[in-house]
Amino acid sequence: MKLTLIRHGEMCGDPFICPERPVQGCLTEESGIPQAEAAAQALKDVHFDHAFSSPYGRALQTAEIIMTGRETDIEVLHFLHEWMPSPELASLPSTVYEQIQQQAEDVYAEESWKTDMGEGHFEMSARIIPPFLKELDRLGIHSRMGGFVPEEHARNLSIAVFAHGGSLGTLLNFLLGVRAFPISGFRFELTGVATIDFKERKGIYYPQLRISSIHAIQ
Repeated sequence: MKLTLIRHGEMCGDPFICPERPVQGCLTEESGIPQAEAAAQALKDVHFDHAFSSPYGRALQTAEIIMTGRETDIEVLHFLHEWMPSPELASLPSTVYEQIQQQAEDVYAEESWKTDMGEGHFEMSARIIPPFLKELDRLGIHSRMGGFVPEEHARNLSIAVFAHGGSLGTLLNFLLGVRAFPISGFRFELTGVATIDFKERKGIYYPQLRISSIHAIQ
């Protein structure tokens, strides 16, 4: 059983667009597409039984490039979208927006659980984690006692998740039991990959981050 978390390549255009498929124009020609192609080459020998993606174009286009030639369909999970700014910010004068942004950045991390900039840490966790566990449950991987109990058919499943630095960091923090904090302990580079294996102990499978040798994903 394995989870592979993959961040998108360098984006261009509207960061919030949820495009029709096949996706075009959401990754830059100069860097984003080559990054995704390099990731596809690095992951070509990794089998994926399921592939989940954020609805945002930069993640979905990355997923399409990496999954090209595979029989596995890409399932769009709308809750995997990135951190959401407050809708009220769009109607504010730029000077007021910049002032709010400066105030949010000028506090200690411990004081930034929730700011006027938008979605807070716990809000983002509540949006992403419960429905992700529900998706795993649908596949036969059940969250139990700090780990997971897979059904027989799910013990060898390999799942790819294509999303964003913040949403992937939120997932990784939860899966590895890292304490809740406004600043994630993990930073995904563009097309960065984190692989989570599971170690069985008395019928419970516990997530473990696998650190691989450096490859040519930049």
